[in-house]
Amino acid sequence: MRPKNDNPEIVGSADVLRSRSLAELLDGLTYSSLSAVPASQVQVSDVTCDSRHAGPSSLFVALAGTKTDGHQYCGQAIAQGCAAILIEEGKADPVLLSSPSVCLIGVQDSRRAYAWIAANFFDHPAGDMKFIGITGTNGKTTITYLLEHILNQAGLPVGVIGTVNYRYTTATGKIEAAAPFTTPEPLILQGLLRAMADAGVRYVLMEASSHALSQHRLGDIRFDVAAFTNLSRDHLDYHADMETYFAVKTRLFTDYLKNDGKAVITCCGGQWQQRLVELCANRGIETVRVGAGQEAEVRIVTADSRRDGTELVLATATGNLNIASPLVGGFNVENILTTLGLCRAMGLNLREAGRSLATTHGAPGRLQPVSAGPDDDSRPDVFIDYAHTPDALRQVLTTLTALPHGNLICVFGCGGDRDRGKRPVMGAIAAAMSDVVIVTDDNPRTESSDQIIAQILPGLQESGLGQRDIAWLGLRQSDARGYLVLPCREEAIAVAIKTAGPDDIILIAGKGHEKYQIGPGGKRFFDDSLEAQEALIAWNCTSMAQALAGTFAGHEPVSSFNAVSTDSRSLAAGDIFVALKGENFDAHDFLAQVIAARAGCLVISKADTLENTAEIPRFLVQDTQVALGNLAGFRRRLLRQISRPLVIGITGSCGKTTVKEMTAAILQRQWPDGPETPTERVIKTQGNFNNLIGLPLSLLPLGVKHRAAILEMGMNHPGEIAQLVRIADPDICCIVGIHAAHLEGLQSVAGVAAAKEELFAGAGEGAILAINLDDAYVRAMADRYSQKKITYSATGKGRAQQGPDLWASDVTTSRAATVSYVLHGRGEEIPVSLQAPGAHNVGNSLAAAAIALAAGCSLQTIAAGLEDFRPGDKRMVILESGAGYSLINDTYNANPGSMAAGLATLNQVAAGTTMAILGDMLELGEASRSLHQQIGRVAAEQGISFLALFGLFADAVRDGAVEAGMSPEKIRVFTAKDAIAAWVQELGEEGALKKGDWILIKASRGLRFETIVQQLAVSS
Repeated sequence: MRPKNDNPEIVGSADVLRSRSLAELLDGLTYSSLSAVPASQVQVSDVTCDSRHAGPSSLFVALAGTKTDGHQYCGQAIAQGCAAILIEEGKADPVLLSSPSVCLIGVQDSRRAYAWIAANFFDHPAGDMKFIGITGTNGKTTITYLLEHILNQAGLPVGVIGTVNYRYTTATGKIEAAAPFTTPEPLILQGLLRAMADAGVRYVLMEASSHALSQHRLGDIRFDVAAFTNLSRDHLDYHADMETYFAVKTRLFTDYLKNDGKAVITCCGGQWQQRLVELCANRGIETVRVGAGQEAEVRIVTADSRRDGTELVLATATGNLNIASPLVGGFNVENILTTLGLCRAMGLNLREAGRSLATTHGAPGRLQPVSAGPDDDSRPDVFIDYAHTPDALRQVLTTLTALPHGNLICVFGCGGDRDRGKRPVMGAIAAAMSDVVIVTDDNPRTESSDQIIAQILPGLQESGLGQRDIAWLGLRQSDARGYLVLPCREEAIAVAIKTAGPDDIILIAGKGHEKYQIGPGGKRFFDDSLEAQEALIAWNCTSMAQALAGTFAGHEPVSSFNAVSTDSRSLAAGDIFVALKGENFDAHDFLAQVIAARAGCLVISKADTLENTAEIPRFLVQDTQVALGNLAGFRRRLLRQISRPLVIGITGSCGKTTVKEMTAAILQRQWPDGPETPTERVIKTQGNFNNLIGLPLSLLPLGVKHRAAILEMGMNHPGEIAQLVRIADPDICCIVGIHAAHLEGLQSVAGVAAAKEELFAGAGEGAILAINLDDAYVRAMADRYSQKKITYSATGKGRAQQGPDLWASDVTTSRAATVSYVLHGRGEEIPVSLQAPGAHNVGNSLAAAAIALAAGCSLQTIAAGLEDFRPGDKRMVILESGAGYSLINDTYNANPGSMAAGLATLNQVAAGTTMAILGDMLELGEASRSLHQQIGRVAAEQGISFLALFGLFADAVRDGAVEAGMSPEKIRVFTAKDAIAAWVQELGEEGALKKGDWILIKASRGLRFETIVQQLAVSS
């Protein structure tokens, strides 16, 4: 089966069309023509060993696998019209292959032939590069990372083919692709080498797996230098025994090493290394030995490994070499030795190489430390390691045991559909070398998780370790030992970390760098390091004390807390409850209910509320609302240091919710869900959670898996947005526009502008400001700030002021309630179609585009995301009434700006009669009457056919409409909101409203005009 091509730029497989005659592809092979169609007359543009991909112009190569034989699928390939089939002679049914249209080629070994054909297909890219191969059971990946770093530091262009990924560096940056196999199948491998050669790569570092050597995937590649690290039990589900496993590994030195190539052998004990030394000597291969023995060309003099790194003194032919490396452990000493042995064999300067090693942390998932952030010594030390063999697990546990620690906790499992014999062996190793073992899932694949764990447990039990439960883990004495079974890997990691002490060390073994878990249901995203990091930054008493200016009381628990909650009704066990006080409620009254729900911790402002609950942890603060913001701000600062998610702050008088949703649609395109990525990496404000309570609650769920948080910032008095900005510390800031709103607290539109400007004023120097050039207030603000800006304009007015970074042209509104335009920016232009009514949404979409551009999105991603957008609940949502009228439900909120936009939209989408059902716009202060009159005038100017009005200022809207020329007979003021639907029905019966006519329903949220929509609408 052809591996998935995750990055066509790096994996130059048959996805890149190359046409070759079959005779060219077979050049250099010994083969037989088994059909009447000659190879010279067949053109091939695709080579595949997967019959499902065999189509016209394809060469299908039938390979015999361990579970199935490709020769069984030749008929399928013929039925799909493939041009040629390559088989092993004597393995295919001649009757089935009698098709006169297919060229049939026979060879002795189809795997060897496939590798050679792949090299021919890509014009033998290996010829112009130097190859360094590393084989052995353990250490290969770390060595490639160390050597890659040394070569990069020396300015030498290098590519790597290994377990973690395939990668190389070009003049424009690093190119990477996922690695489905340590050493890929021949067509992927040769295509990858062609991409590297074309990019100027001179050195290729390759992990040579035993599977690849056994299956002859390497084709024409010949290595300049080959290294052997070690050999221990692994892959015995594939190889018959250790002797066979060793024999396959030696092929790197006997079959694929150049005649003048050099071997590097890590001689740190073991029969296999010595046997390989003798084999190389018999062949006359120049050998560089590294290790502790006197015969080693790179020899250990002293080695001191600590929690924060290792210091080495090595003896070389040019004198002693002092190395300080951030890597930890004895096996990493061996990896460093092997790396320097490779450098010596390649003729590199060892002192420069040693200096380079001081600045590299090695491979991901290889004794990788996981950080909880700075300034927190209350957490255990956590390491992630790929150890999935008995020897690898023993080595890493030996390393960690030698470090100062309280308890050593090992979380591990074994993969399904792999060597079953190693399971109890690994259990015994973990039990002998750990204080606590948590047995969990690794990659169960098609096997039963329970069965795999059952085969691990005898090794634990024979070592005398007793089985325990989670309660024991949280309450145990420091010298108590035992094991737990927690099949869910997320739970196992979280429990281990949250119950460990600050002096403990936790090893999470088995999956290392892998970003997935494979189970009976298939592949899903899973990352040990992210799960560990999430558990490490869970709230505990130390982090809460750092966040809060409060006094702690009560018993300090060993375990961490869960989420932060302000609602006693939805509180879960272990949550932190913040007891808020408002004008009409005091959550301190519900503390008994909270305690009964087993809250983990309380944040309170009344010292006398918990006299009889001395055992529950609690923080006493002056103001619990301020404390809630402090918790969110602390979380934001911590994640800025750890994973650097983008935080986006959006405010404005109207449109901010739509801009938030449009931005979310774009960023979800930028960071989509996938089998090797976390889900829902973009979080956003939900509902109206945009104030000093809502924003912290929106920000607190932010975790290490998230890439962005999009936060609405609302306000109704000066200083509120400034407080929100201090909490959120946004990276990208957007003020959508300034209109009359909240005038009771802000007095004037200029007051609104000053309050909104607090977003820009509080932004950090590194923030990016999205500037609406169409809004005079926002445009004036921009000149007062030095931060980087991205400007946009939806109208000619903004473009006339200055050249925007983004602008729209050719705006078209349709009767189908959509808007289309051409988006211009950064020298590109791209059409955009919005599934939302109203030309005002062009401006909203440009605001979202500016934010997304600041977040690193391309114009193509921006356009695709905007086309994904759909209006939110009660925001310009198109419905159908029972009588066939089209309804625009815009009842979420209203101010003069959004009301005018809604009326303009009604006029744009309707071809016939129009009706507006309007209610009051609240919080406009002394200007309320005049602003409502202005809306009446707008309704008349937009040619609205009928007006149904309700609220304290309904008469002002009516007066404005009449003054602007609308007939009083077309306007009706209602004293009962529920009576409006009856008038709509009456107009329908009279024929004044007909099927296909449009009705807008809009008012401030407090009037709850959605009840009118419910009366009129029957379906979405």
